[in-house]
Amino acid sequence: MKRLPLLLSVIAIVIAGFALVERPEAVEAPGGGDQGLKDVQEEEHEAIELAVHMGRMQRFHQKWWAAGQAGNAELAGFYLHELEEEMEVIAEGSVVDDGVDVSAQMKIYGVPTIEALEKKLKEEGVKAMHDDAALLANSCTSCHMACGHPYIRIVPPTKVDFPDQDFLPQGK
Repeated sequence: MKRLPLLLSVIAIVIAGFALVERPEAVEAPGGGDQGLKDVQEEEHEAIELAVHMGRMQRFHQKWWAAGQAGNAELAGFYLHELEEEMEVIAEGSVVDDGVDVSAQMKIYGVPTIEALEKKLKEEGVKAMHDDAALLANSCTSCHMACGHPYIRIVPPTKVDFPDQDFLPQGK
């Protein structure tokens, strides 16, 4: 009997997930025009939940840092790519939150920082990239400030706890 509330919660989450995946069809506004399409596009942009993407970026940031600290260039590159993908979802998503164009800010702060770190990793190696860990943290904090959330400050991790993942390069 104790499992029933858990089961009902799981079912509710699954149903909610399916509801989020549905895309309403564009309908023509009365009198013609493309207002129906504009409404659908706005609803799709609102479907980007910033907190979900920010949480993923935070996890990838920590794993990128751990890979860099372990000297694992391949894994660090992988997590930089994952960070970039999350940032691009926001950058290309026309996200406006409380009147702030978050997409524009992501294009200013996030994406160029990832590109710079990818270049440093490729040209100078994992140690040089990892030595610039504060660059990413400062970029994130600057973006939060520009978006009106100065209380969200990101710093380079001092430790990470992923007990089920080995961050060392293969064979070490």
